[in-house]
Amino acid sequence: MKGAIIAILLMILPCAAITAEEKYPLVKEGNSYVCTGAEPCKLDENTTFGSAMLWMMDHNIDAEKNALKSDVSKKSIGLNYTISEGESADKTFSFYLDMVVKDGKIAFLVKDVKCTPKGVIGMFKTLSFDKMNLTKKPQYKEYVDKFAVLCDKFMQTMLTEIINADIKLNNWNSIVEGKVVKGMTANEVKLAMGIPLSITENSQRTMWSYVSGTVVMFEKGVVTGVIN
Repeated sequence: MKGAIIAILLMILPCAAITAEEKYPLVKEGNSYVCTGAEPCKLDENTTFGSAMLWMMDHNIDAEKNALKSDVSKKSIGLNYTISEGESADKTFSFYLDMVVKDGKIAFLVKDVKCTPKGVIGMFKTLSFDKMNLTKKPQYKEYVDKFAVLCDKFMQTMLTEIINADIKLNNWNSIVEGKVVKGMTANEVKLAMGIPLSITENSQRTMWSYVSGTVVMFEKGVVTGVIN
Protein backbone atom coordinates (compact mmCIF):
# COMPACT_ATOMS: atom_id res chain seq x y z
CA MET A 1 0.00 0.00 0.00
CA LYS A 2 1.50 3.28 -1.11
CA GLY A 3 1.21 6.12 1.38
CA ALA A 4 -1.02 4.20 3.74
CA ILE A 5 -1.63 5.93 7.05
CA ILE A 6 -3.55 4.05 9.71
CA ALA A 7 -4.14 4.73 13.40
CA ILE A 8 -4.70 2.27 16.18
CA LEU A 9 -5.61 2.75 19.85
CA LEU A 10 -5.98 -0.55 21.69
CA MET A 11 -7.16 -1.33 25.19
CA ILE A 12 -6.20 -4.73 26.59
CA LEU A 13 -7.03 -6.74 29.68
CA PRO A 14 -6.14 -5.70 33.24
CA CYS A 15 -2.79 -6.86 34.50
CA ALA A 16 -4.43 -9.18 37.03
CA ALA A 17 -6.08 -11.10 34.21
CA ILE A 18 -2.82 -11.76 32.38
CA THR A 19 -1.66 -15.28 33.10
CA ALA A 20 0.28 -16.21 29.97
CA GLU A 21 3.96 -16.98 30.43
CA GLU A 22 6.25 -14.10 29.47
CA LYS A 23 7.57 -14.64 25.99
CA TYR A 24 8.85 -11.24 24.88
CA PRO A 25 10.66 -9.56 27.80
CA LEU A 26 11.32 -5.85 28.00
CA VAL A 27 15.08 -5.25 28.25
CA LYS A 28 17.32 -2.23 28.65
CA GLU A 29 19.92 -1.65 25.95
CA GLY A 30 22.06 1.35 26.85
CA ASN A 31 19.57 4.03 27.82
CA SER A 32 16.71 2.48 25.84
CA TYR A 33 14.03 0.01 26.82
CA VAL A 34 13.17 -2.35 23.96
CA CYS A 35 11.24 -5.54 23.33
CA THR A 36 12.04 -7.82 20.40
CA GLY A 37 10.86 -11.13 19.05
CA ALA A 38 10.16 -13.20 15.96
CA GLU A 39 7.84 -16.01 14.94
CA PRO A 40 7.91 -18.28 11.88
CA CYS A 41 5.35 -17.65 9.17
CA LYS A 42 2.63 -20.29 9.18
CA LEU A 43 2.08 -19.79 5.46
CA ASP A 44 4.10 -17.77 2.93
CA GLU A 45 5.64 -14.35 3.69
CA ASN A 46 3.14 -12.43 1.54
CA THR A 47 0.19 -13.94 3.39
CA THR A 48 1.76 -13.23 6.78
CA PHE A 49 2.48 -9.61 5.88
CA GLY A 50 -1.01 -9.20 4.44
CA SER A 51 -2.48 -10.65 7.63
CA ALA A 52 -0.48 -8.14 9.68
CA MET A 53 -1.74 -5.21 7.63
CA LEU A 54 -5.34 -6.40 7.76
CA TRP A 55 -5.11 -6.94 11.53
CA MET A 56 -4.01 -3.35 11.94
CA MET A 57 -6.77 -2.03 9.70
CA ASP A 58 -9.42 -4.05 11.53
CA HIS A 59 -8.21 -2.61 14.86
CA ASN A 60 -8.08 0.95 13.58
CA ILE A 61 -9.90 3.39 15.90
CA ASP A 62 -8.65 6.92 15.36
CA ALA A 63 -7.22 7.83 11.94
CA GLU A 64 -5.83 11.09 13.28
CA LYS A 65 -3.73 9.47 15.98
CA ASN A 66 -0.90 6.92 16.03
CA ALA A 67 0.07 6.85 12.34
CA LEU A 68 1.08 3.66 10.56
CA LYS A 69 3.30 3.57 7.49
CA SER A 70 4.01 0.50 5.42
CA ASP A 71 6.16 -0.60 2.51
CA VAL A 72 4.51 -3.60 0.88
CA SER A 73 7.45 -4.30 -1.44
CA LYS A 74 9.77 -4.60 1.60
CA LYS A 75 7.07 -6.14 3.81
CA SER A 76 7.83 -3.66 6.57
CA ILE A 77 5.57 -1.73 8.93
CA GLY A 78 6.24 1.13 11.33
CA LEU A 79 3.64 2.58 13.66
CA ASN A 80 2.84 4.15 17.00
CA TYR A 81 0.65 2.25 19.45
CA THR A 82 -1.07 3.23 22.66
CA ILE A 83 -2.12 0.56 25.14
CA SER A 84 -3.41 0.54 28.71
CA GLU A 85 -4.80 -1.79 31.34
CA GLY A 86 -8.35 -0.84 30.39
CA GLU A 87 -10.74 2.07 30.01
CA SER A 88 -10.57 2.86 33.75
CA ALA A 89 -6.75 2.97 33.83
CA ASP A 90 -5.21 6.25 34.98
CA LYS A 91 -2.33 6.09 32.51
CA THR A 92 -1.50 4.87 29.00
CA PHE A 93 1.72 3.57 27.48
CA SER A 94 2.77 4.52 23.96
CA PHE A 95 5.56 3.02 21.89
CA TYR A 96 6.87 2.71 18.36
CA LEU A 97 6.55 -0.70 16.72
CA ASP A 98 8.67 -1.86 13.78
CA MET A 99 7.64 -5.09 12.06
CA VAL A 100 9.14 -6.85 9.07
CA VAL A 101 8.47 -10.15 7.33
CA LYS A 102 11.54 -11.82 5.84
CA ASP A 103 13.49 -15.07 5.89
CA GLY A 104 10.29 -16.96 6.68
CA LYS A 105 9.63 -15.01 9.90
CA ILE A 106 7.70 -12.03 11.18
CA ALA A 107 9.95 -10.01 13.49
CA PHE A 108 9.24 -6.96 15.64
CA LEU A 109 10.96 -4.27 17.67
CA VAL A 110 9.22 -2.18 20.33
CA LYS A 111 11.02 1.06 21.22
CA ASP A 112 10.54 4.69 22.33
CA VAL A 113 8.26 3.73 25.22
CA LYS A 114 6.44 6.52 27.05
CA CYS A 115 4.02 6.66 29.97
CA THR A 116 1.29 9.33 30.01
CA PRO A 117 -1.37 10.10 32.64
CA LYS A 118 -4.87 10.31 31.15
CA GLY A 119 -6.55 13.66 30.82
CA VAL A 120 -5.26 17.18 30.28
CA ILE A 121 -2.39 16.67 32.72
CA GLY A 122 -0.97 14.08 30.34
CA MET A 123 0.12 16.86 27.98
CA PHE A 124 2.66 17.97 30.58
CA LYS A 125 3.56 14.74 32.39
CA THR A 126 4.60 12.32 29.66
CA LEU A 127 7.52 10.23 30.87
CA SER A 128 9.99 8.75 28.38
CA PHE A 129 11.39 5.41 29.50
CA ASP A 130 14.66 6.22 27.73
CA LYS A 131 15.16 9.24 30.01
CA MET A 132 14.29 7.55 33.28
CA ASN A 133 16.88 7.24 36.03
CA LEU A 134 15.79 4.44 38.33
CA THR A 135 18.71 5.11 40.66
CA LYS A 136 17.40 8.60 41.41
CA LYS A 137 13.71 7.73 41.10
CA PRO A 138 13.22 4.02 41.87
CA GLN A 139 9.43 4.52 41.97
CA TYR A 140 9.45 4.56 38.17
CA LYS A 141 10.24 0.85 38.17
CA GLU A 142 6.52 0.29 38.73
CA TYR A 143 5.85 1.77 35.29
CA VAL A 144 8.53 -0.37 33.65
CA ASP A 145 7.19 -3.56 35.22
CA LYS A 146 3.60 -2.75 34.30
CA PHE A 147 4.44 -1.97 30.67
CA ALA A 148 6.57 -5.12 30.40
CA VAL A 149 3.52 -7.25 31.23
CA LEU A 150 1.18 -5.31 28.96
CA CYS A 151 3.59 -5.31 26.03
CA ASP A 152 4.29 -9.03 26.29
CA LYS A 153 0.57 -9.87 26.34
CA PHE A 154 -0.16 -7.45 23.50
CA MET A 155 2.53 -8.85 21.21
CA GLN A 156 1.63 -12.47 21.98
CA THR A 157 -2.01 -11.81 21.11
CA MET A 158 -1.21 -9.76 18.03
CA LEU A 159 1.26 -12.23 16.51
CA THR A 160 -0.95 -15.25 17.23
CA GLU A 161 -3.90 -13.67 15.44
CA ILE A 162 -1.75 -12.52 12.51
CA ILE A 163 -0.04 -15.87 11.99
CA ASN A 164 -3.27 -17.89 12.27
CA ALA A 165 -5.40 -15.64 10.05
CA ASP A 166 -7.02 -17.54 7.18
CA ILE A 167 -6.75 -15.31 4.11
CA LYS A 168 -5.92 -15.82 0.45
CA LEU A 169 -3.90 -13.36 -1.62
CA ASN A 170 -3.85 -14.20 -5.33
CA ASN A 171 -3.06 -10.73 -6.70
CA TRP A 172 0.12 -9.83 -4.82
CA ASN A 173 1.82 -7.97 -7.68
CA SER A 174 -1.19 -5.67 -8.07
CA ILE A 175 -1.24 -5.09 -4.30
CA VAL A 176 2.41 -4.04 -4.36
CA GLU A 177 1.67 -1.64 -7.23
CA GLY A 178 -1.34 -0.20 -5.38
CA LYS A 179 -3.70 -1.24 -8.18
CA VAL A 180 -7.17 -2.77 -8.04
CA VAL A 181 -8.04 -5.35 -10.69
CA LYS A 182 -11.10 -7.45 -11.43
CA GLY A 183 -11.34 -10.61 -9.36
CA MET A 184 -9.72 -9.13 -6.23
CA THR A 185 -11.24 -9.86 -2.84
CA ALA A 186 -12.14 -7.16 -0.31
CA ASN A 187 -9.00 -7.99 1.67
CA GLU A 188 -6.82 -7.54 -1.40
CA VAL A 189 -8.43 -4.19 -2.18
CA LYS A 190 -7.80 -2.98 1.38
CA LEU A 191 -4.15 -3.98 1.07
CA ALA A 192 -3.82 -2.21 -2.28
CA MET A 193 -5.86 0.93 -1.55
CA GLY A 194 -6.48 1.11 2.18
CA ILE A 195 -9.75 1.59 4.05
CA PRO A 196 -12.45 3.18 1.83
CA LEU A 197 -13.87 6.60 2.62
CA SER A 198 -17.41 5.25 2.31
CA ILE A 199 -19.28 2.05 1.46
CA THR A 200 -22.66 1.87 -0.28
CA GLU A 201 -24.70 -1.21 -1.12
CA ASN A 202 -27.73 -2.15 -3.18
CA SER A 203 -29.32 -5.44 -4.16
CA GLN A 204 -26.80 -6.03 -6.95
CA ARG A 205 -23.43 -4.72 -5.80
CA THR A 206 -21.30 -3.06 -3.12
CA MET A 207 -19.30 0.07 -3.91
CA TRP A 208 -16.23 1.35 -2.06
CA SER A 209 -15.38 5.02 -2.59
CA TYR A 210 -11.94 6.52 -1.92
CA VAL A 211 -10.82 10.09 -1.29
CA SER A 212 -8.88 9.95 -4.58
CA GLY A 213 -12.18 9.57 -6.45
CA THR A 214 -11.68 5.87 -7.20
CA VAL A 215 -14.79 3.70 -6.85
CA VAL A 216 -14.43 -0.07 -6.57
CA MET A 217 -17.46 -2.25 -7.34
CA PHE A 218 -17.97 -5.71 -5.83
CA GLU A 219 -20.39 -8.47 -6.68
CA LYS A 220 -20.51 -11.61 -4.55
CA GLY A 221 -17.38 -10.53 -2.69
CA VAL A 222 -15.06 -9.95 -5.68
CA VAL A 223 -14.21 -6.87 -7.74
CA THR A 224 -16.19 -6.55 -10.95
CA GLY A 225 -15.26 -3.00 -11.90
CA VAL A 226 -13.14 0.04 -11.03
CA ILE A 227 -13.88 3.70 -11.80
CA ASN A 228 -10.88 6.05 -11.50
